[in-house]
Amino acid sequence: MSRKIIRKTGIAAAVALAAVGLSGCLAPGTPPGWSSYTIERGAHSATVGRPAGVAGPLAGWVSPGGASRTYDFVLTPTAEYVLTAPTQPEDQFDWNKLPGFSDCGDIDLARNGAMFGWRWRTDTSPRVLELVPYANADGVHQYPDSALVTLSHDDLAANAPLRYSIQIDGSVYRFAIDGTIRGRDIHETATLPRSCPTNPTSTGKWYAGFYFGGTSTSPSQMYAYVREPAGGSAPGQTGGDGSLGSSGPANRLTESA
Repeated sequence: MSRKIIRKTGIAAAVALAAVGLSGCLAPGTPPGWSSYTIERGAHSATVGRPAGVAGPLAGWVSPGGASRTYDFVLTPTAEYVLTAPTQPEDQFDWNKLPGFSDCGDIDLARNGAMFGWRWRTDTSPRVLELVPYANADGVHQYPDSALVTLSHDDLAANAPLRYSIQIDGSVYRFAIDGTIRGRDIHETATLPRSCPTNPTSTGKWYAGFYFGGTSTSPSQMYAYVREPAGGSAPGQTGGDGSLGSSGPANRLTESA
């Protein structure tokens, strides 16, 4: 299914620049060969746990920056957060961020950049996690009115990866989410406007990670699993599925003990 997203200005917090080099232990249940992100209670940015011999996920300033980012990602039930003391009343419904990149020569994704947004909806029955394409164009926050993909508690508990892809295509960003969760095939695409259509894709970019907020910090520890390059191929490798390369289906996970 494909849909064209219309430019929208809305209430969405900027992505702060996460510190590069933050590292930690692998999160519980991290599959062999995968890395993990952990956001501690009271934090916005995640620390990264990497097993021996694994360089991903990308982080910090990369030059040349490339035209795309593709990774396999697993959101766990720890993403089912409830804000009991939000900084602002509507913070439960702010868009948190999955990995993305800055663009147009900016280091700050909050000014120019592309990523995916996610949030846990406590006002629906049943409660669901929503995923949207999200881009900033000269400081204007852009995202659709409705979710591109929704995940239930059972979906999150299934420990199944989805493949996320963001590609620069002239005046637009092209987003895709692909995979299979509990027998449901997911193949969704969308586009959002880009503010610098003539800017070369080789321009350096800041590669950001898993992020909570919004203005409020995480109310509890959250962790997720990431594999970048997706499929284990090298970034930019011919025929590869990693960042700066092409995208393909994600593989089902096998948890480590």
